Amino acid sequence: MSCDYTILTSFGLAYIRLAGIVRPGDSLRSLTRFARDPEATPDLNQLIDMRDVTGMKLDVLDLLRMHARKAEIFAPSEHDRLFVHLADTPIARKVAGYVVKSWDKVPGITHRIVPDEEQALDILGLRQRTIEALIQQQRA
Repeated sequence: MSCDYTILTSFGLAYIRLAGIVRPGDSLRSLTRFARDPEATPDLNQLIDMRDVTGMKLDVLDLLRMHARKAEIFAPSEHDRLFVHLADTPIARKVAGYVVKSWDKVPGITHRIVPDEEQALDILGLRQRTIEALIQQQRA
């Protein structure tokens, strides 16, 4: 699985892109990198792009480790956070459902699963209509 992220500080947003077979161990490694990133804060909203997800493979031990790490990194915040999962295929929606369920014990986070980019950005209160436009504006 590929799991990359870009922090868009001017938008208060972390853009996470998942592709291929989702595995908890891969997600844990990416989460650990995120926790060490100087631009990352637990207060960031997240846009999780799952449009290229093709499946999921669960490893219970890695899943438990990931849940423990999420609880450390995303401890309760002063602000509620919004995590929008962009999932446009049946498998991506199924994986997004598992991901959302895995956050049950982390308070202060609202999740939405949506099928298209424009809707995802709208829910996040952004005026851009594409993720690429967000990234380009951040770079400018």
